[in-house]
Formats: sequence, C-alpha cells, structure tokens
Amino acid sequence: MRKSFIILYSLFFCVALSMAQTNPKPGYIITNTGDTVRGILDFRTNEILSKKCVFQAQGESESKTYKPGDIECFRFDHNGKFFVTRRLNVNGDPQLYFAEFMVQGKMNLYCVADKYNEYFFFEREDGEMAQFTNKSIISSSTLHEAKDQLVEQREQYGKVKILLKDSRKAIDDLDKEKEMSRKKLVKIVRDYHNDVCTDGSNCMVYEYKEESDKAKTHFKVFAGYAYYSHERTINQNLPDETYHGGAFELGFATEIDIERTMKGGSAEIGLTFSPKAKFEHDTMVRGGHEPSHTTYEKGRISCHMGVVKCFGQGSIVPFVRGGGFYVYHFGNHETRIYQNKKILDMDWESTAHFGLYLGAGVQMAVGKHVTRLHGDCYKSVIGKGNMMKWGVTAEFVL
Repeated sequence: MRKSFIILYSLFFCVALSMAQTNPKPGYIITNTGDTVRGILDFRTNEILSKKCVFQAQGESESKTYKPGDIECFRFDHNGKFFVTRRLNVNGDPQLYFAEFMVQGKMNLYCVADKYNEYFFFEREDGEMAQFTNKSIISSSTLHEAKDQLVEQREQYGKVKILLKDSRKAIDDLDKEKEMSRKKLVKIVRDYHNDVCTDGSNCMVYEYKEESDKAKTHFKVFAGYAYYSHERTINQNLPDETYHGGAFELGFATEIDIERTMKGGSAEIGLTFSPKAKFEHDTMVRGGHEPSHTTYEKGRISCHMGVVKCFGQGSIVPFVRGGGFYVYHFGNHETRIYQNKKILDMDWESTAHFGLYLGAGVQMAVGKHVTRLHGDCYKSVIGKGNMMKWGVTAEFVL
C-alpha cells in the first residue's frame, strides 16, 4: 500500500508539471529587423525568461520559442518586464542572454537570474561595465564558500564605485546600503543619471513595480471530517488489530501563487487541529471467553506542505493537491475491558510521524474569494503509529 501511494503521489506531480506549459500575458517582441509583433508571451520565472521567450503572435494558433539572439527584445504589456538580447559574462563565460532591462540612461542597468542568484550589470554610456551579484544564502554551502563570496562582493562594490565616480550621490547611496534590492539599485542608477546628465533627458525605468516578482499570498480557513481506517496505538499488544474511527478537524493555511512556475498552481502550508477523538474495537483474544472492548483516545496537531494545481478557468474548476505532512499526537490514552473488568488503563507518551497526502476536489469562485470541497488520503510512511486517513474538507480562501 505504501509503494502504491508513493507511485500515485509521483504521478500527481508529473501530471501537474506536464500541464504547466504556459502562463500567458499580452505583450510584444521586436525582431532583429526592427519589426514589432504583438501577441501573447509566456510569463515565467526570471531564470526561464533569461534563456527563452515563448511567443504566440496575434492570429497564430501555435507559439514559437525564441532563444537570445533570435530576436532583439520582448516586453510584457502595462509597462511590464522588458528583456533585451545582450552578451554578458555571468560566470566567466560570455554568452547571449535575454537580460532584464531595468534602467536606460547615462547608466544602464540589466539583470540576469539563475535558480538562486541575480546578476546585475551596470553599463555606462561609454560602454564600460561592472557587475554586482546578489547571491542567496542557499548558494553557499560551506563557511569557506561564504568567505569567498564576501571577498567577491567587496571587489564588485569597488568596481561599481569606480564606474559611478562622476556622481557623489550615487556612491553615497551605494556605501550606505548593506543589502542591495532591485529597488535600491534602480535608485542608484537613477541618481547617477540625474547627476551627470547635461541634456535634460530623463532616464527610463523599466522595472515598474517590484511587486511584479512577488507571488500573491492567500490565507484560508478550513474544517473537515476525517475517517481513520488504519490507526494503531504506540504499544498495542494486539499486533493484528487496527482501530477505526473519525474526528472533526479545524485549521488555517497560507497559499502562495506559483503561476510563473506551474500554470494554475500554488504552494500551500497549513496547520490542522483535531480535538480528542475516540477509536474503539472489540477483539476476541486467543483463549478468551468473550471479546474485549478497547478504547483509544488522543488529540492531534498536524502541519502539511504541498502543491495545489487547478485545471482550466471559470467559476467552477477541478483541482488536485499533494504534499507531505507531520502529525503530533498528544493525550494518548488506552483502556481495555474484559468480562466487565478494566484490565488496561494507560496513558502513552506523545507520539509523532510523517508521510504523504494526495487529494482532489472542486473550487468555486465567490466574489474575490473561493471556496473548495475536496477529499484526501493521508498515509504515514515513517514513524511509530501507522495511519491511513480519509477525509472531506471544506475551505474558504481569502
């Protein structure tokens, strides 16, 4: 059963990813001959957009994928992100990228992203260029690597300051900032332009909103009923028996849209509380004269983390969900009665285990919010206290 559940769980993610081909947004491309073609662009992560542009021209039924150099640039509508073909030295090997064009003026600012880091390029009007790398913590796995990154960053700061030498304000901005965000870098370049510009021209800031890179976050509350078809006590001395029973659940969670990675997808993390539930069964033990009646009581607090994938658009759409969970049992108490005598009355220590969950349901729009109804199966894979849980849950997503 465990192997079958893991296989189904893997298939869920394969199906979800295989159907996540596009995140269509209106925009245009400019060809190498200078022609502007309007249509639909695939709005993916900055890392993906630095390597390819998937574009469906107006009137066409199929999209086409362009690599850096195939076209001059592309841009999303509503003053959206703007990418241009540039040859840049990101990791010691100059190559063509679709670089995000953030500021244009006496100093240009470009950005190329990979899985963890962002590489910013300051380009002065005379063609001189300096690089600044904004590395994530996860990109350094050892203390030695972290020290190397710090040395590299100091060297980059020095080169950028030399490039900004004609603007005291831009250098002061650079000196006083310990951590560089996109917004701060845009301000530094804008200050440089305003200081050195003598023809009265304005610099163009294409990074219109920093929120364009931020995923939307939703909060949700939910309630449900779960039936546990396989439930065991931690020190059960009847190894062939399982306890069956149900419990009501309450909880809250957060969802973050991951549309730029998975069409119709969101990542969820939540907390669930189950008040003390009672599980009972009668068992005829070997040599016994009548069945013994066993009662097992406990409460639960569990957390889960996974992915929700919606299919299609409309007021009512189906969805699937899956991920991992961790459950903590508390107040474990077991009693057993045989021939009207209580032969066992014990409190067990708190227990915990974790596993996988997989489910499906329907989502319905309610104004700016949505409600969901879904059924799920939870299966523990590691830890004392085997569990198979089937449940129906109703959610309200704010």
